Amino acid sequence: MIRSLGRIAKSRRAAILAAPLVLVAAGISIAGAASSTATLAPGDSLTVRCQGGTRLTASRVNTTEVRLECRGRVATPTPTRTPTPTPTPTRTASPSPSPSPSATPPPSTGAVGICGEPMDRWHPPVVIGPDGRPCNTGHEHGDPPPDWIAAAGYTVSFSGPFNTSPQENTLKHTAMKGFSTRFNGVDIYFRVHAASNPLDRMSRYHSYQVWARDPSGNVSFWQGWYNSGDPRPSSEGGSRVPRRTISLPEEEQRPIVAVCDATSIAQGIGCEQWYSAPGEPDWSWDFGWTICGATTLYTPGENATAYDQSTWIPTGETGNTRRLEAAWYAFRNPIRGAFVATQFGEIVSGHSDPRCSGTTTRYGVTYQNVCLDQYIAPTMPTVSFPGNADQKTYPDPGVVLPN
Repeated sequence: MIRSLGRIAKSRRAAILAAPLVLVAAGISIAGAASSTATLAPGDSLTVRCQGGTRLTASRVNTTEVRLECRGRVATPTPTRTPTPTPTPTRTASPSPSPSPSATPPPSTGAVGICGEPMDRWHPPVVIGPDGRPCNTGHEHGDPPPDWIAAAGYTVSFSGPFNTSPQENTLKHTAMKGFSTRFNGVDIYFRVHAASNPLDRMSRYHSYQVWARDPSGNVSFWQGWYNSGDPRPSSEGGSRVPRRTISLPEEEQRPIVAVCDATSIAQGIGCEQWYSAPGEPDWSWDFGWTICGATTLYTPGENATAYDQSTWIPTGETGNTRRLEAAWYAFRNPIRGAFVATQFGEIVSGHSDPRCSGTTTRYGVTYQNVCLDQYIAPTMPTVSFPGNADQKTYPDPGVVLPN
């Protein structure tokens, strides 16, 4: 298990890109107090102002303490973090192979969005439109794929055999998100499908892909469907659980989407948390995906009208602050090198294996199997707590619901 996974649901202390605060309490003035504490006596008052165009958020730490933070809402570039220099790659006797044709997505489908942006590739929220002027696409896809992925022979696409359905990159295209980071000396790029709206919360399975460049310079690649839990409300035994300052017992289950309803927002909780089923499959990744500034309020009956956006309850947020927690354990499964597995992680002999044309029944639903290429380099090390979490806020000019 990831030691940090499952704990963020109980933690109200994680700072979200804190900006300077101005505190005025009982005659005390503390300017630029990014991490200051003010203690009030009975009858004292406290005024908090955010500077620099930021917005105040609150979360309760305990019954006598509240954490106040200023979060950016203006579109500012994501700070560039300089990773520890990667050692000069020393290739082993088993280097990353060139991806097979089925591992490399086909050329662009040619489908474009409202600004002429490609529908099956990463693009920024603002592109140059057909008229030669800047055009807002209305959504963002997080981090672009790093160059080392293409150098290893892979192409990151939103459309391919890995999709849970064609809708995943048409009706739900905006939920394709990229996250580039470095954990435990390993360069990582996650491409997940997740968004804080009814269309995504109504589904158990979503596609994911992970690329990892280890310290030896070898690039590993995983893809499949991750299990986000039973999409029914927790009141009916499902895993869509409203978040509370005093955590509900149901928040301990995995997999889960810990959602934000009206009560959550009233308690100062605006981050929706997705945790995949751990160990499904054991050769792949366990991960948690947090969306701060959840874009819609959760309601127990939302699945029935999920396709009607007029029934959604917008929060006014764009969900552009996201946190990734991820772990991969080298000791859980000895398989290495190139292999093929179904979308659920069942390893098969190859694309001609009978399982590839068969079906799999999970939780009462029968799915057509899809067989996908995988590659785990022999040099891939364990990635685990500590140092396996990162959080970013992405620029959101012109971004609207859904995002």
